[in-house]
Amino acid sequence: MKITNVETIALRDNADGNVTSWNPTYGDSLDSSPASTGGYDITIVKVNTDEGISGIGQCEAPSLIIDAIIKSSLGLENLVINEDPTQVNRLWQKMYNSTGVFGRRGIVIAAIGAIETALWDITGKFYNKPLYELLWKSFTTSASFFEPKKNVTPYATVYPPGENLDELESRLKIAMSKGLNAVKIEEWPGQFANVDVETDIAVIEKARSVIGPKKDLMIDVQNRWADVGQALKTIEHIEKFDIYFIEAPLPADNIHGYRKLVESTNIRIAAGDWGFSTRHEFDDLLRRGKLDVVQPSSVRAGGIQEILYIAENAYNFGSLCIPHTWCHVVGVAVELHLAAITPNMPYFEFPIAFPKSPLITDLLTPSFKISKEGSIEVPDRPGLGFELNEDVIKEYRVTPY
Repeated sequence: MKITNVETIALRDNADGNVTSWNPTYGDSLDSSPASTGGYDITIVKVNTDEGISGIGQCEAPSLIIDAIIKSSLGLENLVINEDPTQVNRLWQKMYNSTGVFGRRGIVIAAIGAIETALWDITGKFYNKPLYELLWKSFTTSASFFEPKKNVTPYATVYPPGENLDELESRLKIAMSKGLNAVKIEEWPGQFANVDVETDIAVIEKARSVIGPKKDLMIDVQNRWADVGQALKTIEHIEKFDIYFIEAPLPADNIHGYRKLVESTNIRIAAGDWGFSTRHEFDDLLRRGKLDVVQPSSVRAGGIQEILYIAENAYNFGSLCIPHTWCHVVGVAVELHLAAITPNMPYFEFPIAFPKSPLITDLLTPSFKISKEGSIEVPDRPGLGFELNEDVIKEYRVTPY
């Protein structure tokens, strides 16, 4: 079996035209309507073979840039064409080494990770085995489980959280109606981390009152707090609401600040989705930052094996690994297999987005099903265990941009 080509599949859903970018600064352009806002932008990578077996991966990155990284003269497709797709780790190393001068981190790593995911998908299909069986890894402990989990537990990111407390309550109730055991709320203009401590307290008090005392509550600050003192001012007032973790409280590169914050509070401090990639950057977060939770992106950090390296390193530091994916559902499929075999991965991210989009809810078949206990069954189907919904692809596919 040989690789014949690599496709970039760009998808765009304008939704209601009011989808808010995760980075509001994009709205400051002259015409106030850049391509990256107002709708959902999804980048899928598909690897095809001469035996008709294909695999899929995903990048949380602009489709035009990923397409250039794959298709350019020094791109990734030329590195893997005619190769055996089941030699996944060798091909990852080949891509990583061959792009080292202009890659090594950032968006090139995202593209490498998407191809690597597709290669694992192909390999599982070729051997007729679910991905977790091929990925099993020892974490070297006598207390850990030694069989893969049959069911794994998502937490829901409710985004956006709403313009006011009433809208927050409504959206959290939607999340709770799905049977979830944990939710995460985001900072937002006029809401958490954007006004004052009193507003922060009101938002968290409302969230806790809606989800009840037994569900886990996470908070994503999205790097809004400028210093440790500002962070601690709010943290000291919301500790009583039993926060599971606080994500990205400080600027991403403020590693020493993270260490200072970790040493100053009992709430878990998390980071890692804000552009961090590969085991090397996460080693820095763990060694210097002393993070309680690392959050490698399943659609950006470098691929499946790279997340396993990161998770094992976190395990050795006594920290959790809870991967990010937001609305990129091929990444959710990856997370199911990772959580099945990783002892320090109690949760993984699952999207509940407003407004809804078929690119989130219907892109994969079969669709994800959350049980009444708040878990998702790990698929026993070959590879990732999911296929692209070709009807959705046909309706929303666009030229990479």
